[in-house]
Amino acid sequence: MDHWTDSVTYEGLATPEAKASLAKYDTIEAAVVGGLEAQKAVGKPFKMPESMDKLPDDVSRADFTSKARGLLGIKTAKDVEALAQLDMKMDIAEGSEPDENLTTMLKSFVVENEIDTGVAQKFVGFHNRIMKGAKEQFAKTEEDKKTQAAAATNEALIAHFKTEAEVAKQSELMRRAFQNKAGLSAEEYEKVGDALADSAFTKNPVLARALLTLVSPLAAEGTTDGGDGKGKEEIKDPDEGSPTYKALNWSK
Repeated sequence: MDHWTDSVTYEGLATPEAKASLAKYDTIEAAVVGGLEAQKAVGKPFKMPESMDKLPDDVSRADFTSKARGLLGIKTAKDVEALAQLDMKMDIAEGSEPDENLTTMLKSFVVENEIDTGVAQKFVGFHNRIMKGAKEQFAKTEEDKKTQAAAATNEALIAHFKTEAEVAKQSELMRRAFQNKAGLSAEEYEKVGDALADSAFTKNPVLARALLTLVSPLAAEGTTDGGDGKGKEEIKDPDEGSPTYKALNWSK
């Protein structure tokens, strides 16, 4: 059935905008009453609807929502591409990169729920700060575990070799054995020493004891090293030359 506005010929009411405004009225009489009510409201304070259900239709509700967001300064994105300026690296931990899957999910959520882009940016920073703190806490926990394991290994080695000085001596002999028997330069042994410290001397007391017991006797006699065959160097104090010694915080 045609709407009554289809027969309106008056120029002021025949425009698409006018017909769209009048379309919510089923009859001419209803439109007149609506106009009178609107006239009465002119100059009166605006009254918020008690609920969105009080608005007559979806068009009115959508229009009201859009205008209310504009008054509040709320800016939303129509699609994910409109969020290209969202800084996913805000407050992110040094050396970290934004997770691509999380970025896609977040942007889709922001669009689907019409979340203010400013609020979305604040959430990104909030999330990254939480993850940064968790990363730092994890690193500290791992470092504490490593320190405790190194102390336990040190105690076990002292118990086996009787004194801390003897453990230091065996550690230095092992260094000399690697350099003199395996032909390693001082720089190369530093890499070996770091690997041994990470795998044995801070984690496995039994393996550390076995290495010192088996490798140390292979050290050459004398007071010079030089596994690279390009010269001799004086044996340095274990505090300076032994990664194992330093890893376990041994003292003279």
